[in-house]
Amino acid sequence: MKYKILYLTCHPQIGGGETMLINLVSKLNKNLFEPIVIVPKKGQLSEKLKRLKIQTHIVPLSGYLIRLFFMPGISPLGLYRFLRVVENAKPHLIHVNHLNLAIYAGFAGKLRNIPIIATAHGLWDSVYFFQDIVNAVCTDIILANTQNVAHALVKRKIVDGKKVKVIHFGIDTEYFQPGNKKQARRALRLPQNNLIVTIVGRLDPIKDHMTFLEAALLVSKKYPDVRFFIVGSKLGDFSGKDDNNSYESRIKQFVNKHRTLSKKIIWGGFIDDIASVYHATDILVSTSLSESFGLAIGEAAACGIPVVATNAGGQRLVVKDGETGFLIRPRHSGEIAQKIITLAGNPKLRQKLGSVARDHIVRNYPIEKYVEEVQKIHLQFLK
Repeated sequence: MKYKILYLTCHPQIGGGETMLINLVSKLNKNLFEPIVIVPKKGQLSEKLKRLKIQTHIVPLSGYLIRLFFMPGISPLGLYRFLRVVENAKPHLIHVNHLNLAIYAGFAGKLRNIPIIATAHGLWDSVYFFQDIVNAVCTDIILANTQNVAHALVKRKIVDGKKVKVIHFGIDTEYFQPGNKKQARRALRLPQNNLIVTIVGRLDPIKDHMTFLEAALLVSKKYPDVRFFIVGSKLGDFSGKDDNNSYESRIKQFVNKHRTLSKKIIWGGFIDDIASVYHATDILVSTSLSESFGLAIGEAAACGIPVVATNAGGQRLVVKDGETGFLIRPRHSGEIAQKIITLAGNPKLRQKLGSVARDHIVRNYPIEKYVEEVQKIHLQFLK
């Protein structure tokens, strides 16, 4: 008998959390598990799941009542539709991909005696005490992606520490591996002979693209031929008082203000074949103000690309300073620029750091390890 696992996720577009969900459902042991996914509306994620032939349901589950305060939302109509899916699909287990949806799963779990597993992606899952109450009442176990996230979940002692388990995210090192630079640049219509410095991440203030652009301005004065590749799109309203549209406009206003820089910026938007982005890249930069794990830099490292990243949260797990790349304090564009300049002028150093970076990911964060540990948790509750 196959166990039906129902996954809930709150974004129709693909970001880090959705990438891990795709990795998980695509690599589950299909002899044991049948994945079913609920998404809020059609978009990048539903299209990807369709191509993977994963059963998908569109149910508009409101993620937040007040996003600024991380207050979980509850839509009566969404809950009704969700319970209808549960009634028809008859899942053996529900896995919540974002903890803000745990309240919906909690209703189904109590009504149908279904175990509830949830993934905690970051510190935002436990900012306020009422989040802890929902997490404690509506889940049977929470899978934290780093030890820091686990500590945050239990700091107020509302959530029992015994129901929190750390499982680090993993990288698909077969898909993310060194590739053909010329071929990737040709496919992405990027210049063949320029050094390319890339940032990958949703257009959101937490990613701090402004610091990346400030660093790019400094680098371009030393190396005028460097091109800066910005990859990512709007995922949702993560910015509190500052909405994503105004954030995006501020980025473009900065670029337009500096005309010499504007000619060196390449806007990538959302790119489905994200490995090709890393293959085309010489240096990857992450200027994030906070990261729980740092999926993009892990993917780049697996492709043998050196990384310059902020020492924000879990990025320290992926980047070993001076060994696989460089770690810089957040909002220090001058320091980031200096490390980019160091790498730009030293191809051998880029190659050395990239090679060690891939070895680090292969040894410590393979996707197979992540999927195996999650499957063990599934079976623990199912049996």
